[in-house]
Amino acid sequence: MKQLFFTSFLVFPLAASAQNEVRPEGYKLLWFVAVLVAIPVAYYLISRLVQKTRNQKSRSVSVSWRKLKIDLLKDRPYRPNVLTMRVTNRSRKDIDLQAPVLCFRKIWSKRKFKLKGINRYEIYPLYLEAGKTHELRIDLSVFYSHDRKLKRFYWAKIRVFDTHGKKYSSSYITLRKSLFS
Repeated sequence: MKQLFFTSFLVFPLAASAQNEVRPEGYKLLWFVAVLVAIPVAYYLISRLVQKTRNQKSRSVSVSWRKLKIDLLKDRPYRPNVLTMRVTNRSRKDIDLQAPVLCFRKIWSKRKFKLKGINRYEIYPLYLEAGKTHELRIDLSVFYSHDRKLKRFYWAKIRVFDTHGKKYSSSYITLRKSLFS
């Protein structure tokens, strides 16, 4: 860092005295000085930022503050027939859940379906006690018979809202291979 300042101050008088013009155009000299000062300052700030992120990554403490853990599991790696949604309440309080939303995603398009219940019985809103797990099996053939184009979608995900409006979601799972998955 000290060498960078020293080099910039050695180069500055040579660049300033090398002009043959009587009147300099605009603020070229001022811009040159500003760039020479900005480079070491930017280097210093970036090095501090990188050092701070390295220190944060080195800590092995992993605490999750999420109340609900949402998992979406599939019965086979590609082109699954059945998805299983597993909701685990990890908080100390009971939670009311609204109907989950199953999201199918392609590269630029999305389709969303609200899951209301099982076998024509509505089970949502669902009261989930502390420490309990709720599991829902989702047969994809129902969705594929509703819209044949859904077989071309690559990813699926579940979103669950509680009655207070807080959103919880699972990670995307791969339904079929693509260039991006």
